[in-house]
Amino acid sequence: MPKSRPEFLRGEEVFLAAQGGYRLSYRTGWRPVECFLTNQRLIFFLRPLIRFQLPIESIRKLEVQRHYYVMKVRDALCVTYDVIEESRGGKVLFITNHIPSWKKKIQQLCFLKIDLETIQRIADHLDSDGREILWHLWENRHARINRLAEVIGAQNHMHVLLVIKETVNPISERIVGCPILSFERKRIDSETGETVTFSWWLIGKKEKFIPNEQRLVDIFDEGAQIRVIMEVKGIEIGDLRLDFSKDQVTVRCHKIGASLREKLDLPADVDPENYQMHLKNNLLEVKLSKVQ
Repeated sequence: MPKSRPEFLRGEEVFLAAQGGYRLSYRTGWRPVECFLTNQRLIFFLRPLIRFQLPIESIRKLEVQRHYYVMKVRDALCVTYDVIEESRGGKVLFITNHIPSWKKKIQQLCFLKIDLETIQRIADHLDSDGREILWHLWENRHARINRLAEVIGAQNHMHVLLVIKETVNPISERIVGCPILSFERKRIDSETGETVTFSWWLIGKKEKFIPNEQRLVDIFDEGAQIRVIMEVKGIEIGDLRLDFSKDQVTVRCHKIGASLREKLDLPADVDPENYQMHLKNNLLEVKLSKVQ
């Protein structure tokens, strides 16, 4: 019996599905298909085969056009795409119900701009594990699940998946209109040209991350308090944030041109509600109270 749906890739999530039609040029007729939009592909399927598909990263432009289809003039979405699988790039037209919803979702997946402000808005609604995963992918663009487990100290991969699927992505969908993290079986890193397999990616076009500079850090155990002295440049006290986890503190600032992210191991557990920060002459002093 022919399959009623195409075979999806591992980690592929279907965002939209509808009956419709497509055509590859203005000279060919419309072909009835089932249209699927996933976090990895735009698919036109007529059982038992995929008739045409586009990787999301190959899409370069969207345009709504009016075309004659099934006895009346309707809105169609014209998708301009780059070269795929050694074939020439070009345009494909497709029609379904609710074309505005399809256009919006493709725009989010392909053209959503991810900047520091957006990431910070999402991070402010996450717990510590969610924030660590989000900031790590902001800084590194992609990571395998075992690396994300190391970042948050998770005992298994299932915990990482739950954090992504039950907190990070639902919250980002509420704030920016779509999930912000996507699992990709195979994808080319546009910045390095590297083919990356089986990794989680940050969706959207992101500002270039400026890595941390080498900086001097001293930690002093002073009885009931721990004092941290850190060299920083181009940062104001209001730019800084502290993330606590028992005997660790992460000092971070994701300000363009002055990025800072330092995870420090402390000699004792500290109270996340009881600390002081002072900044003078590019030296940051953080006084932390030990848990009694």
